[in-house]
Amino acid sequence: MVLATKPNRAPNIQHKKRSGLHHKQDERYHKPYWPYLPLLAIVGLGIIFNGVWAQHLQSVLGDTTGISTSQLLSDTNVQRSADNEKNLTLNNELSAAAQAKANDMVKRNYWSHNTPDNKTPWSFITAAGYPYQTAGENLAYGFTSSNALMNGWMNSAEHRGNILDTSYTNVGFGIAQSPNFQNSGPETVVVAMYAEPAANVTTVSAQVVGTHPAPVQATVVQPPAAKVSRLQIISSNTPLSAFVVSSLCAILMLIFFVRHGLFLRRAFARSEAFVVHHRLLDVLLVSVTTLGIVLTRTAGFIH
Repeated sequence: MVLATKPNRAPNIQHKKRSGLHHKQDERYHKPYWPYLPLLAIVGLGIIFNGVWAQHLQSVLGDTTGISTSQLLSDTNVQRSADNEKNLTLNNELSAAAQAKANDMVKRNYWSHNTPDNKTPWSFITAAGYPYQTAGENLAYGFTSSNALMNGWMNSAEHRGNILDTSYTNVGFGIAQSPNFQNSGPETVVVAMYAEPAANVTTVSAQVVGTHPAPVQATVVQPPAAKVSRLQIISSNTPLSAFVVSSLCAILMLIFFVRHGLFLRRAFARSEAFVVHHRLLDVLLVSVTTLGIVLTRTAGFIH
């Protein structure tokens, strides 16, 4: 008895694609994927640019920075002049207080207005012999230039408030280098202390003796901690926040994937032969998204 056998069915196109058989029959099998090469090139260039930027910042920080007391004072007064405020005067006692605070942060590796043993910033001002009526402190690290740091502060409402406060007349800056601050590698820590001297120095000096770190009527300002994106260091008046740009990038990528998800479904699921045509819209979507991701990376930290 002879058993009947089922005739062998010709493999369908999906099987051919999975096994690569269609490659042998059609030398143009890769043609549908060609248009993706320019888009991949854009993404690749974005990754390279992001890496080079980050590496440059690390190499600069490991050697030296463009942050100096004179430039910080100049940038501060440029911002105050633009807001029709009087210039601040660099004060020796405030500078000593800010430098002592910066040195202490680097030595004990902490990122806070208060020290690990809960000493306030104002204790450094008092120890330096500056009696004050109002005072404020801005902190920063991760920046490589005074201009970038100032833009970072100016894009934060609380830090900008300290820089433009009409009651302040004096300022002091402290700059300290750390080989591995907050486990992020070589960093430059910057402390800015703003203050208005007390009207009655004798009375105020008596008030700060003992447990009183400042005059009873004194006002002190401590801005919250925040990350600063590369976008925010480009200008002191950046119209778009990192959150807005990140949201825009997510929307653009969603549009791109929805569009091309349908194309790929036709190519693989339905086995339709076609070439994806990337118009200017696709290039624009990928380019803007790649640039947005690069610009929203963290450039520094403020407190």
